[in-house]
Amino acid sequence: MIINTLLLTIALAGPQQAMSPAQQKANDAFIGQKWSEAAAAYQALAKEMPNAPQPHFRLAASLVSLGKFEEAIPHFQQAEKLGSPAPQVALRLAQAYAALGRSDDAFAELKRATDRGLGIVPPPLDADPSLLKLKSDPRFKTFETSMDRNVRPCEYDPHFRELDYWIGEWDVRGVNAPPNAPPSKSVIIKVHSGCVILETYNAPGYAGQSFNIWDRSKGKWHQTWVDTTGGLHEYWGGPKDGSIIYEGSIPPLPGQQERSQTRMSLLKIGPDTVRQLGETSLDGGKTWQVGYDLTYTRRK
Repeated sequence: MIINTLLLTIALAGPQQAMSPAQQKANDAFIGQKWSEAAAAYQALAKEMPNAPQPHFRLAASLVSLGKFEEAIPHFQQAEKLGSPAPQVALRLAQAYAALGRSDDAFAELKRATDRGLGIVPPPLDADPSLLKLKSDPRFKTFETSMDRNVRPCEYDPHFRELDYWIGEWDVRGVNAPPNAPPSKSVIIKVHSGCVILETYNAPGYAGQSFNIWDRSKGKWHQTWVDTTGGLHEYWGGPKDGSIIYEGSIPPLPGQQERSQTRMSLLKIGPDTVRQLGETSLDGGKTWQVGYDLTYTRRK
């Protein structure tokens, strides 16, 4: 999500309250980009409201717009001490340092911004001449990669690659079905910036979807399966010998009252073949019975 810088700086003040006449005057000058007037107004407000971060931040932003970068720096720093979000302050400090030719300090602030979660340089800062000067430095690419990592963390976590062998369009048949038997269809894609593997399965009179994600908090893969019977299957598991093995529970089998313990293995047979083996246990995992055994063949 791209946030306009002026709106961003407005948000730094926290929940909006009724403005005093002095605050309204300063706000109007700031929004109207009357930087000299805004700087003077926020200079007075910073003295009147010594514990409020917004006057310092907006004073500093106004000074930057006036080219008074050295004067702006301590006000940005004070705004952060009083509660302004660190990523936004660090980005604006980087802007000031870059304008002063202090590239090492600028890159230190850019790193601090991404370390604290910055994922995008909002307009108009994305076109700021001082920051654009840094683009010729190899460190700027590191900064851009760090921002992208904050926005799309799953693309950089190798755990989220562990089920990639299952992605594709597949014909699905029982393991003992003849090769020319009409297949069910399965389409498996990545969604949500690579964080979720989504299967959409269709067979005659039956359909379902599974949602697969690596849960960092538990260090396990999780799958939720829902289907046209109203069934809800839940699994936890992880990699084993290049495949993913899940265990969990499924709705009660015919004649049973409780959910059944189950094991579902997504076995990588080759680049174009995956075996999905579903097993259930009625004795706490001592013995297992095959519920289904399917072969996924990649559609040519």
